Amino acid sequence: MSGRERVVQGQAGAARQARRVKEAMNPDIMTVADDMTTDELVRFLNEREISGAPVVDSQGHLVGVVSLTDIGRHLAEPADFAERHSGFYRDTGEEVSLEDLGQRFVEERAVTVRDVMTPVVHQVAATAPVAEAARIMVEQHIHRLVVTDNKEPVGIITSMDLLRGIAGGHS
Repeated sequence: MSGRERVVQGQAGAARQARRVKEAMNPDIMTVADDMTTDELVRFLNEREISGAPVVDSQGHLVGVVSLTDIGRHLAEPADFAERHSGFYRDTGEEVSLEDLGQRFVEERAVTVRDVMTPVVHQVAATAPVAEAARIMVEQHIHRLVVTDNKEPVGIITSMDLLRGIAGGHS
């Protein structure tokens, strides 16, 4: 590679880093309610082919972020699993009807987004360089940031959006 080619590639890399978050973000923020069940959440995310979303309370305020990873983590926590399920299969010595077992099953599955979400909303300004969004994601070990303009949410940027930018916009 000649010196000229290295300079051109270096300039292209610098231009890519100079891009702003607002150019790479998705302006369609798909939020989920904090009282949605995790079963409803999984259907919501799968239907939209996304892995997570910001969480809003009944007043529409951002209160956290939830992802499929959060649901998996919640299901995989042995102490929590044992505590929640300690009496589910235990023989209590009393007659348990099929209806009672069905009700227990429903109650066990009625975990809400509020129970599994990360109660922190990581944000980045729309005018920030995409490198700033990437730095925050790496430091916080997260895959999505709410994009703000004057503290108001205007979009979302994900690690996949950043990878698309590196790949030259290919989907």
